[in-house]
Amino acid sequence: MQLALRRVGALAVLHLILVVPDHPDAFGLHALLRAPVELPIVVLVLLLCPRSRWPLLRATLVAVLGLIVLARAADLAAYASLGRPFNWLLDLHLAGASLDLLVGALGLARTAALVAMAAIAWLVLLLLAWWATGVLRAGEGMRRPAAAGAVVAAMVVGGIHLGAAAGPAPALTTADASRSVLEHLRSLRAGLADRAGFRAELAEDRFARIPSARLLARLRDIDVLFLFVESYGRSSLENPRFAPVVDDALADFEQAAAAAGFGARSAWLTSPIQGGQSWLAHATLLAGLRIDDQRRHQSLLLSDRPTLVGDFGRAGWRTIAVMPAVDRPWPEARFFGFDRVYDAHALGYAGEPFNWVTMPDQFTLAALRSLELDRSGRPTIMASVALISSHAPWTPIPPVLAWEDIGDGSVFTAYARAGDPPDVVWRDPDRIRAQYLRSIDYVLRTLTSFVRSYGRDDVLIVVVGDHQPARVVTGEVASFDVPVHFLSRNEAVLGHIDDWGWSHGMRPGAEAPVWPMEQLRERFLAAFTPPAAPSDP
Repeated sequence: MQLALRRVGALAVLHLILVVPDHPDAFGLHALLRAPVELPIVVLVLLLCPRSRWPLLRATLVAVLGLIVLARAADLAAYASLGRPFNWLLDLHLAGASLDLLVGALGLARTAALVAMAAIAWLVLLLLAWWATGVLRAGEGMRRPAAAGAVVAAMVVGGIHLGAAAGPAPALTTADASRSVLEHLRSLRAGLADRAGFRAELAEDRFARIPSARLLARLRDIDVLFLFVESYGRSSLENPRFAPVVDDALADFEQAAAAAGFGARSAWLTSPIQGGQSWLAHATLLAGLRIDDQRRHQSLLLSDRPTLVGDFGRAGWRTIAVMPAVDRPWPEARFFGFDRVYDAHALGYAGEPFNWVTMPDQFTLAALRSLELDRSGRPTIMASVALISSHAPWTPIPPVLAWEDIGDGSVFTAYARAGDPPDVVWRDPDRIRAQYLRSIDYVLRTLTSFVRSYGRDDVLIVVVGDHQPARVVTGEVASFDVPVHFLSRNEAVLGHIDDWGWSHGMRPGAEAPVWPMEQLRERFLAAFTPPAAPSDP
């Protein structure tokens, strides 16, 4: 009787390992109670393995089960934050960035405790798997009838699984563990196979041979500011939880812009990523190629692919990057070839950080003005600016201040110490979403104030979301679409994009086009580069 109970316990351990969810939507009692197709097969292998090979088989099986749990936990985290499964070939580098974000949200002590608990839980699971395989192997006299029972169980569970898969009835069985392994292997193979095709994409650029005097000539003597807004996704405009506040902010933005003489055009771009990895979206827009994983990003950085930065530089603009989140070496700087990079250290912020967010967006824009835009006798500027106040953990959020009060940013320290810390906010999903909404509202109102105060005839402002926020914010399966807005006082500049069909104003309408983000570079260059004259070579 005692051995029978131990075997039931051993089967329960293996059952739970094989049905552990890999997606936030997969949690629930029904999911945990489904019969895994792999379980009777594992038991059969345990029972029939020759004694001489048993130690090696046991160690291998426990290692495989441990890796399955790691892979499914990684998928769970990736689906929750990035809206896609984890890629072992491309995503391991995110471990450091994820730890930095956790430290910013929870603090060093809590993050260390969380990581330690996860490691201990995984080691305990490995020990339980070792114990379970030993229990199921024990009992020489029961080996043959138990094997026969495993064969029958495999046939019954497999038959039920195939029948459930063919019909609309809810599945009573699962083969998710096998499916997960196969999907990771396919992902690995697809990633390796994509290299050759991407090399060909890197080499294709129909604008590379356009003479510099003609390139972007329709924007000559006009500053062009690309303002990337963190986590500004389509959900912020369409999710009923967020839309009323964001609609009001966009309406005020449009009214203030119009009062300052600016016209606006808006549409949607489909970002290559969701929930994080903003640098992939920045690279996608600037390079005009879909950069949806780190391997492609690394290949891009090792190439001589022309980008919008190089296009503007070749056409005579001074190119600058404003990257307040960059506080360590940034290899992208050499590839893009910016004339000047302002990272977190070079912007001169003297206030305290807002947890992960190094400085509020209003200071970033004020620094852009004082360091570059307001200088007399300067060349025309193209700037790529990362606005990060709407980055997790979304607390605290400062008010929009008078520009003359900002100074070196020390005025923001009082607001950096205000409000609940992230570890309090992040206990409640509703509070997380409320803080996210406050951050988007803050960024839009900061931009409203910036456009109102920096209302010049010789500027084109491009405001674009980098990606949708994580699922903890959207709370549902969301698209990868982000808003994009062009603002200018120059009617001729906006006239060059009339054939794009974008909505007038700051709110993309139902008829507004949806373009892959990687198409914007080519369309932008085509719109603002005049065709060759008949006499041109």
